Amino acid sequence: MRVLLTNDDGIDSPGLHAMARALSTVAEVLVVAPATNQSAVARGITIRGTLEVEEREVPGAAQAFAVGGTPVDCVRFAEAREPGPSFDVVVAGSNLGLNLGDDVTYSGTVAAAMEGILLGYPGLAISQQSTGGELHHTRDGDYEFATAERIVPRLATLLAAGTFGKDMLVNLNCPTGTPQGLRVCKLGRRIWADQIELAEERGGKQRFRLYAGDADYHRAPGTDFEAIADGYVAITALHVDWEHPASATLVTGLEGLLDGD
Repeated sequence: MRVLLTNDDGIDSPGLHAMARALSTVAEVLVVAPATNQSAVARGITIRGTLEVEEREVPGAAQAFAVGGTPVDCVRFAEAREPGPSFDVVVAGSNLGLNLGDDVTYSGTVAAAMEGILLGYPGLAISQQSTGGELHHTRDGDYEFATAERIVPRLATLLAAGTFGKDMLVNLNCPTGTPQGLRVCKLGRRIWADQIELAEERGGKQRFRLYAGDADYHRAPGTDFEAIADGYVAITALHVDWEHPASATLVTGLEGLLDGD
């Protein structure tokens, strides 16, 4: 088995290094990760300019490259560098902080795993709660990866074997400490506490901090938020097809939209 491992926290992240070591017990690991932190860039790509690439050493990886670009850039660079069926699975993480609910739409970690799906590889995104127990994504605090180190090699092996097909992205969130168990969940909904905070005023220009408040979440049964709050590993299956299931009926009557004045 051959695994492409990337992340959005950067190639020096302890989460990526923990996953490289764990995955090396079951696979050949190629690391292609951002040279610097790229959190919350989602599916951003570098369409102007060039990508600086440097070969690096990552324990557990057969080869490792730091790319001066986004997580999606890293996956596409790896694919272009070795065209053809180069990998068995694309793994992203472990992220420093959780990616729950609609956070997945902002996450560079999830975006990298999704790019694997779009290129025809099973995708696995991994995120870790800090030891402080926060339920929002944060790079602050301390992190332990024992649960992910135990689960990820097994899950990557199942994905590579085609157990779940190639069009499903597995989003894995691990709680701090010893988990109570594992739950397959649906995505929850985040509540952002946006606060406009003036950070600096100089020369007629103002700089504001928008996301200053701690984010909360909707209390709903069966969600990934609930699972992590209860101390469970949360697994959610995602798909790249964003078309609304009722799209055909939603647009009924629009055929004549361009007719007349």
